[in-house]
Amino acid sequence: MSATVPKIIFDTDIGWDCDDAGALGLLHRLCDAGEAELLATVHCYVTPYVAGCLDAINTHYGRPVPVGLNYELPRNNPDTYAKALYEKFPNRYPAEVIGTSDAPPDSLTLMRRLLSEAEDGSITIVTVGDQANLARLVTSEGDEYSPLSGVELIKRKVKRTVVMGGRFYEAWPMVVYSDIVNNIGPVTVEWNIFDHIPAAQTVARLWPGELVYSSTEIGTYIVTMRGWTGESLPDSPVALSYGIHNGGTGRNSWDHTAVLEAVRPGAYWSYRPWGQVSVDDTGITSHVIDAAGKQTYLLPKVDYTAVAAVIDELMGASRNNPKENRPQESARKAHDL
Repeated sequence: MSATVPKIIFDTDIGWDCDDAGALGLLHRLCDAGEAELLATVHCYVTPYVAGCLDAINTHYGRPVPVGLNYELPRNNPDTYAKALYEKFPNRYPAEVIGTSDAPPDSLTLMRRLLSEAEDGSITIVTVGDQANLARLVTSEGDEYSPLSGVELIKRKVKRTVVMGGRFYEAWPMVVYSDIVNNIGPVTVEWNIFDHIPAAQTVARLWPGELVYSSTEIGTYIVTMRGWTGESLPDSPVALSYGIHNGGTGRNSWDHTAVLEAVRPGAYWSYRPWGQVSVDDTGITSHVIDAAGKQTYLLPKVDYTAVAAVIDELMGASRNNPKENRPQESARKAHDL
């Protein structure tokens, strides 16, 4: 594995919307191609099944990397597919271990350990859920792994952070979901921000390094992975998540965009000039250009249909004939690169 490829910590709220599962599958595919290295997958809250869900996908692709859970946020979120993946596919975390010594580590503990062990400026964080873990990290104090505060640890170890979140009116004043998602009309507050507004505010205010937002407008029209279901790909946990969530009709690729930008920076999107993001108390995001700032958001560059084709190709998906290499093939390809 090249020392120059991004070393990724994948931070997610997987278990409800299938694009989290698709984005994690996409990240594994990019790792298969030698373009990235996955260090860990961490969840921004905890339920009995999300650790097993994450581990099932990682194991399927031949990378049973460490899993972390945010024990500070136990939730009873709607479980669309996490339990189904946990029950059907091999994984290391049966529900009964949660709360015992065999449970996965806390997400913050795992992230601080990985950062402390990493070379300076080598880590890329990709966040596709709420920003609870990022907020905990940036406000953390020194611990057994490093005496550095969260701010200093991020400054030293994290090269780049990409978050799927926000909705920025400066660039898309008229964009609506009406022809894509159930005619719900204009979008004002993006879900990952709204789900934990204080965390999003903390990260925007305190994050000391490069922070790139892939906003809701970027992924809305990129619909991918049509035809993926538990029946079409019975051995794939990602396909099962799509089949349960939407019956194989495909899904907007919000979270995929953050993964693509993290691994292939600048390949598909341009950037608003550097500045500062703020999040108000209702969750609305805004951005002020400031040459001294380190925060930006993505702007369109490549046509969204071309980006959709890239994602489907990387995933081995076709709108008419879905297919996917088996995990042992993926692992062999990764080893050979």
